Amino acid sequence: MKINMKFSKAKLYLITDEKQRLYFTGFASSAGYVLLFPDGMTFVVDDRYSYAAKKLLASKGITVESGTGYGFLKAYAEDRKVETIGVDFTKLTVSEYERLQGEGFNLVNVADEIESVMSIKTEEELVSIAKACAIAEKSFREAVAEMRLGMSERELAAILEYRFKVNGASDKSFDTIVAFGPNSAVPHHETGETRLKNDVPVLMDFGCIYNGYCSDMTRTFYFGIPTREFVKAYDAVLAAHVKAYENIRAGMIGSEADGIARNVIFENGYSGYFTHSLGHGIGVNIHEYPWVSPKANNVLENGMVFSIEPGVYINGKFGIRIEDTEVMKNGRPQTFMTETKNLCVWSNGKLKKYGK
Repeated sequence: MKINMKFSKAKLYLITDEKQRLYFTGFASSAGYVLLFPDGMTFVVDDRYSYAAKKLLASKGITVESGTGYGFLKAYAEDRKVETIGVDFTKLTVSEYERLQGEGFNLVNVADEIESVMSIKTEEELVSIAKACAIAEKSFREAVAEMRLGMSERELAAILEYRFKVNGASDKSFDTIVAFGPNSAVPHHETGETRLKNDVPVLMDFGCIYNGYCSDMTRTFYFGIPTREFVKAYDAVLAAHVKAYENIRAGMIGSEADGIARNVIFENGYSGYFTHSLGHGIGVNIHEYPWVSPKANNVLENGMVFSIEPGVYINGKFGIRIEDTEVMKNGRPQTFMTETKNLCVWSNGKLKKYGK
């Protein structure tokens, strides 16, 4: 198996991060490490996982070795006279760094090369992400159908996460955000015991994991009749989302893409109320390269998966975020989502388009 990397800084890379191990091997484990070299890879893991790993990875041409600690790594490196090892400094703990140096290795940072390779998704990866998105949307519709006056944010989140599992996901991809009323004005609100009342906004930010890959989605709707102020702000956020979706192109840097949506928000009178980045990469991690933010200088390329999620947050009143997971394909974003982004109101167990 040839690894699609340059190996310009070292001829041996050490992967210790759990999500990166999953990415390179396709095998989930809470322990072990992966050795990458130009013509293949070896997964070193203890006996809790070695049998299952060998059974799964043999057909992929990945060698599995039983072991704990860095004994195998040291023997491998000494046998091949390898002194320099590439590691992702953003994932390596201080204790691991000191331990590896104590073994006599020269360590070089290859974080940029690893994140670059992981950012361009294969068709197989895109299938898994598409399935994660489909499960998230289906579960969202089912959870919304169970909304009732007086239920707590935590209850609604639990229903949604239960539906993830029923519909085939292995887990949630991050802590689900359900925010009722003024709580929606806090972008990363901690879902709690606030009870659902009539005539309040509901913001739900959620995602699930399928085959190791994440989805991410946010919808904001009204439980009752929305105020004019809310409708005006919602229209601005929706316009920003649509403008970004229609105008982001491969070859843009992240800050330029972010600016497309941010300018729409500002032009509609909400300068200072869009308090986070437009988006982030999505894969085996819910937040990964590339970045779509005011300071991002990375280039958006075909095959990258990222979110588009403009928002407006007015403290003490409401918050609005509209988010889809997208893939850059043929030079422009394509959404994985089918659920409407138009303003909806909840009525009799369903979301219906709001008629102004």
